Amino acid sequence: MNNSLLKGIRVLDFTQFLAGPYCGMFLADMGADVIKVENLMTKGEFVRNAMPREKKTGRSMYFQNLNRNKRGVSLNLKSEEGKKIFAELIKSADVLIENMKPGVIGKLGFSYEVCKSLNPRIIFTSISGFGQYGEYSSRPGYDLIAQAMGGSMSITGWPGQEPTRAGMAIGDIMAGMNAAIGILASIIKRQETGKGQQIDIALVDTIVSGLEAKAMQYVYEGKAPEKTGFVIASGTDKHFVALSAAMGMPELASDPLYINTEARKKNADPLKAIINKWASDKTVLECVDIILGVEVPAGPIYTVKEVYEDKNIRETREMFVKVQHPEAGELTVMGNPIKMSEYPCEYKMAAPDLGQHNAEILKEIGFSEAEIAKFKDNGSIN
Repeated sequence: MNNSLLKGIRVLDFTQFLAGPYCGMFLADMGADVIKVENLMTKGEFVRNAMPREKKTGRSMYFQNLNRNKRGVSLNLKSEEGKKIFAELIKSADVLIENMKPGVIGKLGFSYEVCKSLNPRIIFTSISGFGQYGEYSSRPGYDLIAQAMGGSMSITGWPGQEPTRAGMAIGDIMAGMNAAIGILASIIKRQETGKGQQIDIALVDTIVSGLEAKAMQYVYEGKAPEKTGFVIASGTDKHFVALSAAMGMPELASDPLYINTEARKKNADPLKAIINKWASDKTVLECVDIILGVEVPAGPIYTVKEVYEDKNIRETREMFVKVQHPEAGELTVMGNPIKMSEYPCEYKMAAPDLGQHNAEILKEIGFSEAEIAKFKDNGSIN
C-alpha cells in the first residue's frame, strides 16, 4: 500500500528564497513529484550559498531543508530550447508555483494565460509581496516588509520600545502554507471541472489575515497600538549599493564595515545610526518613496489602524470584508489571503450560533426528523 497522499501529482517549483520553496516542500513531503526548476544562467537559486552549511561538502542546509524530496532541473529560459523544455514541463504538470515579482514570469513568456493555453488543467500559483493586482503590486516585497505593513510589528515587542519583527519569517512561512492550502483545494475542484486556476498569495495579505482579534479590536473599538517607523529589506550587496546611493552616501557600499552582508551584520548598530540620521529630517513616506525609487524593498511600519485605513489592503485586496448576521446585521471580518481566479473565496454567512445547523446537517447524514426531535428531547443536541 502506497501511503503517499499526493502520488501522481506533479508540481513545478519555480521559486526561490523561502515562501515558494516552503510551499513546494510541503507538497513534496506529502508525496507529490515536485520538480525544482532553477535558472541555469545564475547557477541556480540564490540560497544555495546561504548559511548554515554542512561540514563535509559545504552545501547550504537552508537550501537542503526547503528543497528536500524534490527533483531538479536547470534551464536557460532566455534560450528557445530552454523555453521549449519549460513548455513541455508545463504540459505535463498539475501545479506551477512561482514567486517572482508580478509580471516577471510573463516577460519570460510564461504568464498564466500562456500556461493555461498550454495546459488548461494547470494550477498556477503566484506568491509575492503585495499580490498580482492592486496599488502596491509592482513593489518588491520581503517578509520583513510584510511584517511591517501587515501590522504585526506594531503589536510585537515590549511597550514603549521599537516595533519588533517576529523571530521567524512568519510572512513567508504562512504564505507558503496558504499557497499549499489553495493548491490542495484546487486539485479537489479540478476533479469535478477538469480545469485549473490561478492562485494569488500576497505576504502582506497573509500577515493581515493573522491579525485576527487585534484587527477586530480596532474595527469595532477603535483601539490599536501606536508605533511608527519604516523598514528596509536590503538583503543583497546589490541592494545596499543602491540604498547607499539613494541616501547620498555611495561611499558606504565600499566601506569595509559595510562592504558585504556579513560585515553589515557585525556592524548593524552604527549602520542603523547612519540610516536614522539620514531619515531624521524626512517623513516616513518620503523615506519609503526614496528607497523604493531605487528598487530596494521598503515599507512603513503600519499600526493596525493604518492597515485598516489603507484602501489597497482593505478594499482592493479585500482583506476586510462584510458578512450578514441575522441579528447583528452587517459585520466586518478578515478577508481570506488566498486569491483564486476561477473560484474566489466567498463570504456567505456569519459564524453560526451554537447548534444552528444541527437539524440540517443531521438530515443530510441520514437521520429522520423524529430521531432529531428525540436527540433534542434527551439533550443530545440543542
